[in-house]
Amino acid sequence: MRNLKKHKQAIFAGVIGLTLTLILTFALRISDNHSIRNTLDSELYDLQLEIRRELQSHMFGFTWVSRQGEVGPAWVAEGDLITSYYRQFRSLFWIASDGTVTRHYPDTWEPPAAVPESIALWLSRFNPGARYLISAEELAEHPADLLLVVPFNGDEHSGFYAGVIDMNRLLHLTVASHLSDNTAFHVIRQSDAEVMFDLAPNDELQAQWGNHRVFQIFGETWILELWPTPQRLQEMRSKLPLLVLLAGSLVTGLLTFVLYLLGVSRVRENLLQEANRELYDEIEEREKIEQRVAYLAEHDSLTGLANRNAIIAQLGNELDILREQSLRVGVMILDLDHFKEVNDTLGHNIGDALLKQVSTRLSELHGGKSMLARLGGDEFAVMLTNVREQEDLESYAGEIIEALDKHFNVEGYEIFVTGSIGIALTQTGQEDAETLMRHADTALYRAKERGRNTWHVYSQELHDELADRLDLSKKLRYAIEQNKLAVFYQPQVDMTTRKIIGLEALVRWIEDDGTIIGPDRFIPIAEDSGLILPISDFVLQTACRQLARWRDMGLNDIRVSVNLSGRQFQVPDLTDQILYAVRSAGIPTAFLELELTEQVLIENSQAHTDFMQDMRDNGITLAIDDFGVGYSSLSYLKHFPINALKIDRSFVKDLPDDKDDATITQTIVSLARNLDIGIVAEGVENQAQADFLIERGCTIGQGYFYSRPVPADEATALLTAPNSVIPVKIS
Repeated sequence: MRNLKKHKQAIFAGVIGLTLTLILTFALRISDNHSIRNTLDSELYDLQLEIRRELQSHMFGFTWVSRQGEVGPAWVAEGDLITSYYRQFRSLFWIASDGTVTRHYPDTWEPPAAVPESIALWLSRFNPGARYLISAEELAEHPADLLLVVPFNGDEHSGFYAGVIDMNRLLHLTVASHLSDNTAFHVIRQSDAEVMFDLAPNDELQAQWGNHRVFQIFGETWILELWPTPQRLQEMRSKLPLLVLLAGSLVTGLLTFVLYLLGVSRVRENLLQEANRELYDEIEEREKIEQRVAYLAEHDSLTGLANRNAIIAQLGNELDILREQSLRVGVMILDLDHFKEVNDTLGHNIGDALLKQVSTRLSELHGGKSMLARLGGDEFAVMLTNVREQEDLESYAGEIIEALDKHFNVEGYEIFVTGSIGIALTQTGQEDAETLMRHADTALYRAKERGRNTWHVYSQELHDELADRLDLSKKLRYAIEQNKLAVFYQPQVDMTTRKIIGLEALVRWIEDDGTIIGPDRFIPIAEDSGLILPISDFVLQTACRQLARWRDMGLNDIRVSVNLSGRQFQVPDLTDQILYAVRSAGIPTAFLELELTEQVLIENSQAHTDFMQDMRDNGITLAIDDFGVGYSSLSYLKHFPINALKIDRSFVKDLPDDKDDATITQTIVSLARNLDIGIVAEGVENQAQADFLIERGCTIGQGYFYSRPVPADEATALLTAPNSVIPVKIS
């Protein structure tokens, strides 16, 4: 748009010139069309006059010859002479007063004995001495033929001299002599619209260019119409409109081009001036951008603090300097606890405002000590130099946690946040910046494991522990792939009869040398890494298939319990997986029990609720494992379809001596009985514990007193013992 304005004179000249050229061209074209129409009309008029002149010539000549010739029918004998001068006569004959034809010419033509009544009617009206031209009707050989009649009333003879004029031939000769080539022409009788004469190769331009003239012939009216063929029209058109269009376009183009060149020269002059100014502005703007980029490369855009790149670079420099002076450098990484909940609940705008306030409070506490940085998200880092003792870092971490303990007022919201801190301190003096930051991050991970809102210092022991954990995670993945996992079964016993009523399926990791790795070592790792999903699916399918084998052996009253991990509830098709395992094994759903942790119920998401309802609808029972050790809430016992509670072993191991454990156990048993929920005691290891539980109404027990978890073949041996009764000293 800007370029168009710069050349507006050239554009204006071009538009005006082209407009004037088109107007003049159209005007000349209209004038040319008018001239063509006048020419065609003139040609038609001249043709009409020529036709009329030919007819008059025949009429006058016929009259004169008839008056000079022999009176009466003998006149017809002069036919050869008459037709030699007037070639358009088709035939001559004498008509008596009574309408009979007495003589005719030529002899080869046989006229009717008497003229038709319509012609006889006309003859009766004709006066002697006059001449008349009428339609030949039945006397005609062509619809266009005319009858020329001269009445005669003599002493000896009375009648009519008559001759048929060949109008078709007359029109052909006249048109051929007086009409231009490539011109269409026809004659139409008005009374019945019959074409009397047609000399038209096509009617392509008839509607647009046709010219009409009315031709009166005695009692009839003929319409003469003439129009040009496309070739004739092209010949008649003037070349002037085209020449004007070409000349006008050429002149307009030249004028526009000249004005454009003038405009370009002015534009280039202005552009050169603007380019100088823009170049100066661009250099200045680029300097600002480079400064901004350099700033953003080392600063956080939200809080204005240094970023990860800056603190790592500065940490590297400080390590190089202080390494020579044998001084120590400390790094602290702070992560706000549950900050995601602020974003999810109040929105990211509030979260960003909270981060700004946190950075301000940390800056005030930092007081210019070395460097404070935001690593990203809700993570901050502090670098401290010239550190003498580890206690200095621990004291400063305590100050940070105390500072965060005060509420934040963000846009009317009172928000409380806590933080977890990982601390790393140079040990050997050979650590680099990345290593020290990684150590602090490792310590932060352990601080979160310890319950958050605390700090933890990195140590070699922590490093070794995490390394072992990583190594165990790799071995676990390999064990899953190499099918080194096995399912053991621990009986659930009716303690009053020592009869097995069910078994809990428990996973075990068996190494090649037969060493069994307990679930307390690898299950937490599997939970963190996501490997718990394939492990849980393996246990479920193995347990279902084993239950099917026991049922084939006739053990139809045995129920198998399988633990569900909280990670499994993140799988969208968990219900389908469980039902597939049951159906593929061919076991009734009522003999499968799923054990859930209290944490699953506490979360109380709609997905968990839907899942438990689906399980109940399909006949699968649900039990709460390790009941009482979590954040127990009685509400979920009311709202969820729970079938059984399992008293955690921590409450059973000191029975019956520990009064607190006895009271808690008694309360759980009473609660289950009042809610009509089954109750199972875990960790039963002696007869005194069993007697205490039986006396309080808990008759189902599970523990080493009855049996350790055993492989499937040993469990089969227990189930096939007489009446499935556990021997007194099986353990």
